[in-house]
Amino acid sequence: MKLLNTLPRSCMNMLREDADMRLKTLIFLLVAAALLSGCAANTVAPVLQTRNDATRSIEKVEVIYNAQDQLIVTDGGGSGLTGFVGFLGPIAALLALSVDTNSRMTMAARTDQRSKEFTAAVKNSGAPMALNRQFAERLAARLRHSGREVKLTPFMRATGETAQMQVQELQPTPGYSTLILRITTSYGAADATSSFKPYVWVEQLLRDEKQSVVGQTLQVADVSEPTYLLYDGLLKDTAGAREGLKRGLDQIVQPSYVAMFGEDEPHKAGGVAVTQTTGIDAK
Repeated sequence: MKLLNTLPRSCMNMLREDADMRLKTLIFLLVAAALLSGCAANTVAPVLQTRNDATRSIEKVEVIYNAQDQLIVTDGGGSGLTGFVGFLGPIAALLALSVDTNSRMTMAARTDQRSKEFTAAVKNSGAPMALNRQFAERLAARLRHSGREVKLTPFMRATGETAQMQVQELQPTPGYSTLILRITTSYGAADATSSFKPYVWVEQLLRDEKQSVVGQTLQVADVSEPTYLLYDGLLKDTAGAREGLKRGLDQIVQPSYVAMFGEDEPHKAGGVAVTQTTGIDAK
């Protein structure tokens, strides 16, 4: 805390008013907390250029997705130190997690507890726990619409960095390329003055029939509602909170397809190029 007290008040105000910096910090806190609680990757930063020339030629795809919905809840407000040093980089933020004295629980422990509570509340409310499956099915339908043969396989959540994602005990189907999906659905508050907002992203890793990596993408949904001033509000509005996450996933079905496989080639009718459209995103 002494570190915070040495900063000019005007500097702190500027940091708190900078929305872009808050978003960057929150994304880091979400990933760092999920990493420490064992349910996300080491990083979500893309490091591989997807080769659409190679992915377009793929005709048979096995889509692997994490079958169990894990609804992550991250609150950066429990640690003023963590919220500040997140601006300075991941090493400083992780160090802050280890010396946090402002909260009875570390951010990782708080994330783990609240994530389990929120997931259980949604499940007990009777709302369908099938966000990951719905996304995977819609992406599979989009792939089939492009003329590809698709096999949909629910499995455990992939581990490792995005460019090297692995699914333990997975045996790829011979003759199929393998598209691994890692789906993350979460609510987060950057600090004590911020509301809980939905944050949704999908990582994809595509391997060809020989299991060589040919593509990697990250798609982040642009959703800002619903918001909850307090964690209790989020916990009580399970239907509305789940719908916000679903909207985020629905929004990135088509972008996920295009980012990995490119735009579909137009079909020609009578010498005139005709681009097919699909109504899948209107559902």
